[in-house]
Amino acid sequence: MPEPNPLVCRFGAFGDMILLTPLLRHLYLRSGLSCDVVAQGEWNKSLFQEMPYVRNVYTVNSRSTPYWFSASMKQLVQQLKTHRHRFVWICETNARSYQLLKRAGITRHNSVSQLDQLPIEGEHYCEKWLRLGNESPAGFEHATLPAGPVNTELFVSDAELHECRQWLNSRGVVAGQPIVCVQPGSKRTMRRGRVDRSSNTKFWPVSNWSEVIDQVIATMPRAQVLLCGVPNEVEMCEAVRDSCRDAQSVKVVADDLPIRRLLALMSMAHSCISVDTGPAHVAAAVNCPVVVLFGQADPRMFRPVSDNSPVRVIVGHDENDPASSPSIGNITAIRVIDEWNTMLHSRQEESDG
Repeated sequence: MPEPNPLVCRFGAFGDMILLTPLLRHLYLRSGLSCDVVAQGEWNKSLFQEMPYVRNVYTVNSRSTPYWFSASMKQLVQQLKTHRHRFVWICETNARSYQLLKRAGITRHNSVSQLDQLPIEGEHYCEKWLRLGNESPAGFEHATLPAGPVNTELFVSDAELHECRQWLNSRGVVAGQPIVCVQPGSKRTMRRGRVDRSSNTKFWPVSNWSEVIDQVIATMPRAQVLLCGVPNEVEMCEAVRDSCRDAQSVKVVADDLPIRRLLALMSMAHSCISVDTGPAHVAAAVNCPVVVLFGQADPRMFRPVSDNSPVRVIVGHDENDPASSPSIGNITAIRVIDEWNTMLHSRQEESDG
């Protein structure tokens, strides 16, 4: 008998999958059943842990490996055949993804597909997925829902918060003092070659990051700044720390920050400053105020979203040449600090009101 739970297919990167969470909640509210998710990368199982809208996560390691040489692809196809779903939503932006899904019997003819939607200029991906979520596969008779506030969500358990506090203590972070998370790197930083290569469109100079951190500490002397990321970004993070005036108040934690700990840390943090990358979306999804630096990507479509905490987006326009393409290199440290201060003052005014 086919599974009645909605099945959502999205082979996205870290931030892409967080932008999927409004759809998962939407389908849960429509059907009363938690969703199953098909994704690329085992890390998705950690990301969606604790989420009441998700039941199972089926993953494939990579889609670039030929099918007959990929054990994870074969396993995914077998899982989808064994747990056959009647109602499927496919959030993919190119037809290549269907080559794998078709082996499990999922096609554009027996699912709801993003490829069959009319595009809307500048539409955010969360809004795109919510439009898709109000479409119904054959036999899915649950009522559509009115559009509400767009809000990404991730969940953290009390046990994870407790573990994170213990870990922070082991790293010398003083309990009770505000934590500001800084994310200077992105997936492009981890690729081979110099981090400041022209193809790394999310690179912002070390001197800019240290200037921002110096101003954060000057504004909030009790602040403890944690440089976040993954192990491949430790060297870059250490360079930023060593360039700061008060390096004692800055700690590199990129060497030991798995996904669940990152979620817990962001949920406890005072605020976050980040390039346009996955951890910025984490911050928004756990209600941590965040300033995000955008380069070439269009924030109208990809910005982190939260209905419960402030998200400030800075786009690197060239003020002397408005017709030029945006570049993160056009963003100054002073502008980032101004946005951070404005964000915090606005939130304080809301609290006081």
